[in-house]
Amino acid sequence: MSWFFIDTHAAGTIRYGWLPDEVVTEPAHARDLLKKLPQNDQLIKRAAGICVVAGPGSFSSVRTGVLVANMLARLLRVPLIGVSVKDAERLPKLSKRMYDGSFEPSVYVKPVYDQEPNITTPKRT
Repeated sequence: MSWFFIDTHAAGTIRYGWLPDEVVTEPAHARDLLKKLPQNDQLIKRAAGICVVAGPGSFSSVRTGVLVANMLARLLRVPLIGVSVKDAERLPKLSKRMYDGSFEPSVYVKPVYDQEPNITTPKRT
């Protein structure tokens, strides 16, 4: 069993895969993440848990990755761990910390944005 890793914090790039050695980095939008996930049976059989980079990062990118991670953990009934961008810089070290219990699993990971979201159209003055 392995931890499935999701990182969409940087706009235009996604990282995903099995920790520590099967993580792929691709130029893609976070909305493409669902298309990239392994088939359900592989996730069900292999996932010991879900690890997601909670931020900080761009609003849409982080929101998408964290949403997918929260959904997968709940559907698969596996532990969920949110980590920072800094924690995810070196995947072998992160993986070792995941397996030795350095992170406390949670029921829900809250996204961390690098600035306030700007999701409305500007008001004309």
